[in-house]
Amino acid sequence: MGKQLLIKGMIAGAVVGGLLTLFDRDTRSFVNKKCLQSKDNLKYYAKHPADFVHQINENYQKCSKQLTSGLSTAMDMLQQLEDVTRNKEK
Repeated sequence: MGKQLLIKGMIAGAVVGGLLTLFDRDTRSFVNKKCLQSKDNLKYYAKHPADFVHQINENYQKCSKQLTSGLSTAMDMLQQLEDVTRNKEK
């Protein structure tokens, strides 16, 4: 019961907050522009699904490379930390 009430409260708060931000003219303009861009993108990808798959594949590869690079850097840093702590113990 408490979990459902929390989720409902969070959703209601997000909706109310979103509506309040739309009182600002610049925000309304930005949201409208982004909605129109999204609609155009959706129409394009509906007509060209191969481009959509290609774009998803490129983004996946890019994220994969970044993750691999980040993990490699983290492993190198852990190895250096391990080396430093071993040298201090001696």
